[in-house]
Amino acid sequence: MFLHNQIMRRKAEQELQRWKTDPDRKPLLLKGVRQSGKTYLLKELFARSFPVTHYFDLRMNSAARAAFTEENLDPNHILQELEFVANKTIDTTRDLIILDEIQACPPALASLKYFCELMPGTFVAAAGSLLGVHLSHESFPVGKIDTLNVDPLDFKEFLLALEQNRAAEMLSEATPEKPYSEAVHSRIWQLYGNYLATGGMPEAIKVYCSTLHQGKLAAYNAVRTVHENLVEGWVADIAKHSGRENALHIERVWTSLPSQLGRNLDGNSKRFRFKGVIPGKKSYRDFEGPVSWLRKAGMVNLVPVVNRGETPVSVWTKQSIFKLYAHDTAILRYMAGIPLKDSRVFNPGFYKGWVAENAVAQELTANGLRKLHCWTERNSEIEFLLDGNLGAVPVEVKSGRNTRSKSLSVFRKKYSPKLSIKLGGWNFSAAGSVLSIPLYAASKIPKLIR
Repeated sequence: MFLHNQIMRRKAEQELQRWKTDPDRKPLLLKGVRQSGKTYLLKELFARSFPVTHYFDLRMNSAARAAFTEENLDPNHILQELEFVANKTIDTTRDLIILDEIQACPPALASLKYFCELMPGTFVAAAGSLLGVHLSHESFPVGKIDTLNVDPLDFKEFLLALEQNRAAEMLSEATPEKPYSEAVHSRIWQLYGNYLATGGMPEAIKVYCSTLHQGKLAAYNAVRTVHENLVEGWVADIAKHSGRENALHIERVWTSLPSQLGRNLDGNSKRFRFKGVIPGKKSYRDFEGPVSWLRKAGMVNLVPVVNRGETPVSVWTKQSIFKLYAHDTAILRYMAGIPLKDSRVFNPGFYKGWVAENAVAQELTANGLRKLHCWTERNSEIEFLLDGNLGAVPVEVKSGRNTRSKSLSVFRKKYSPKLSIKLGGWNFSAAGSVLSIPLYAASKIPKLIR
């Protein structure tokens, strides 16, 4: 199992290596929710690819922060100042320069534009949390930087962290035409249950792996403590960075996610309802600010609801009609008070449908699909509707093995999609243009629709 001196591999490493070898690279900015592993990626993983790395924490290191001033953003001047701070020479042709917690120093973010223009090719990589909250759109050096979103670990990364390397390989190998054996499917399904309880936040996975030798109950209790600390930290961020009144509104929207997603007896989530969340507030205008704050902080995924199943799907959206999913399903489970002691994927209960939906939204987002939509017409609803090379692709989500798909039948009859996908507790299979895929393999969808 994962030990303190082992490496937690991330698929974002491949993106970092592509950036390193790109002759037209621009300064790189890593974005993502706090504690998603941005610093670890740069300082512990990516730094291994360079002979020398110069790391500057711009929140904690006031001397490094002072190297960036609005009066002088010339890269040569900045590097001279940083060399003095680090007491090291910086070789811009081969060394990696990491500017961490860059949100604490707006001039540092502005300087990336000038690194791009005046010192192209320099290996400058920055990371920050709450960037969208702290800085306006005008503050970003638009067109002058490369960006990389760092999400919570997806299921495959979780398997690798647990040293379930063969399971991770098989997750990549299986297709609807070549399903797993029932033994393999059952084993991966069990591991997926562990993932949904632990989640994708790096610290939670690290604690789970390091305490699993004490038994699953002890590991889950340790994970629950991590989740509690993470949520407390995010709530503290809300209070610290949004003003007292706004903080109350943002926190109410955040803490309403479990009840919003799970208020239906059939277990499926519906559109976000404004009434009853913030006292005296019931219009979209009242919620636009709090929802935007949570999105910028990376704490929620917003999925617009559309009432047409034709491409481009985005043209049918309305700002005021949407679903909100938590960025991490295990965090959502913690907020809902769902017990972790049973590692089965979905315990009997009303929550199983919307937990599955949130897990799929998380997996799709982590694998590059950041523009998700939900389709509903009359009494029919498809959890996710995706734009693909074959047109609009409906993705229906089931929490178990019930294969009844009334809504998918309605959608297919009306729009005749070239590809339809069903996610559930079953193995891989195909019936014409309808692919049945296990929930744990939702990461395959981006490649299937492109």
